[in-house]
Amino acid sequence: MSTSFVLERLPAPARSSPSAFAHIKRQRVYILPTREGIVFSLLLFAMLIGAMNYNNSMVYILTFLLGGLFLVSILHTHRNLAGLIISSAPPAPVFAGDTAQFPLTLDNRHGPARTALRLFCQPRRSLWGKISHPEFNAVEVDVGKNLKQQACIPVPAEHRGWLPLERVMISSCFPLGLFHAWSYLAIEQHCVVYPKPEGGSELPAFAPGQQQGQSGIQDGANDFIGFRPYHPGDSIRTIAWKVLAREQPLLVKRFSGDGSHTLMLTWENVGHLRDIEARLSQLCRWVLLAERQGWNYGLEIPGTHIDPGRGQSHHDTCLEALARYGGGHADNG
Repeated sequence: MSTSFVLERLPAPARSSPSAFAHIKRQRVYILPTREGIVFSLLLFAMLIGAMNYNNSMVYILTFLLGGLFLVSILHTHRNLAGLIISSAPPAPVFAGDTAQFPLTLDNRHGPARTALRLFCQPRRSLWGKISHPEFNAVEVDVGKNLKQQACIPVPAEHRGWLPLERVMISSCFPLGLFHAWSYLAIEQHCVVYPKPEGGSELPAFAPGQQQGQSGIQDGANDFIGFRPYHPGDSIRTIAWKVLAREQPLLVKRFSGDGSHTLMLTWENVGHLRDIEARLSQLCRWVLLAERQGWNYGLEIPGTHIDPGRGQSHHDTCLEALARYGGGHADNG
């Protein structure tokens, strides 16, 4: 379920549950002049002094005209943010070392078109008030009137576990760049970060004696069940030559069968690795390899036992168990 936020009038940005709405009142949209705005105001002051000194009516008119434009731009810059509805959705899992993409939806059901909006995840600060890492890449979007616009906030996923989305800042300098308006969004959203698939160990031996009625791990030779991409080491007898002749990617035929073994990935299989993260990375690599080969596999680590199976859902369950091991909490700082 998505989490939504509205730039409205509230005393402070509030964290929301997945099914609640948080409203940020207009007074929470902050606005200050930019460097160009300060220079522009000083120029207006100098023009006013000159007009008063020489009693020049034309300079008076130009000064007041530019001054009115300066004041009107405050309203337009502020209105470019106020009333915008922002909703979030769960991000897709990533591997450690990749970049998580937190999807946001900007809903402009009220007000004029929103132009040159800038969103980015604010960096975490240390106890000494210093930024622990550089600012993440900002995302710039435009949202038309009565339209919705998708945007993704990139956040580096340096460690496995749960990666929270830090406070998001949305800002704009539209229309003249004389003022900078911004507000903050505290979004309760997390990304699952799987261990980085690494390791050079071979897959463990198949465990004999599977339970009766459990399907095997190896492709059989009974009924054709589809194709899968070719991997080095596959038998040339299983290559779909007719598909290749049609100038399509190299595929391998798959057949159903009654295998007699089950591949069980256990903590003991990686006991020779001293580092816990290295063990998890090796298990992650094995899970990916077993799923790619279409084998039936299970996972057993301290505190977690997953029965053998295969498929996308089973694949995600195993990788999430590896990500959660030890109460892992990913840190983007």
